[in-house]
Amino acid sequence: MESKKQSVDLLISHGQIQFRARPFDESSSQWGKVNLEQGAVLHRDYVVFDPLPEDAFGANVYLSLTNSFALDETAQRCIVVPFHVTNPAHVEVASATEKFKVELNLVERDYALYFEVCEGDEIFYKITLVPVDAKMEPKYLLDDPWGGEKDLSLVEGFQ
Repeated sequence: MESKKQSVDLLISHGQIQFRARPFDESSSQWGKVNLEQGAVLHRDYVVFDPLPEDAFGANVYLSLTNSFALDETAQRCIVVPFHVTNPAHVEVASATEKFKVELNLVERDYALYFEVCEGDEIFYKITLVPVDAKMEPKYLLDDPWGGEKDLSLVEGFQ
């Protein structure tokens, strides 16, 4: 498979970056106490991540579809979660104020979704999708300054 890439300049607000394979859904965007602590709300085809800085700001989000994942050397946080695409035409990356259609030639299947918070000259985000066939555990891939612990499992759903 040829690696596919896309980047968007997303106005991030209300402490969230959404990656979803279905239309916006208020109930899937709700944060419980555990979700706040782990920095993510995880559903099968709808995930919401905490961008970490509190303010509203513009940031680049780099999207890619590839056969394998390589951690960015500037990553401050990295989470991997299972993600299912039912209709590739409905996949979007979004914030509370805007959304962009994901154009990575996704197909209906399961993916490992890697979410990275990176810091270069400014904060940026990477979402990498890797096709998978086996069930996978959502977890942190590195220790981070916000309480993430490498290999610590994340809970799915509203918690």
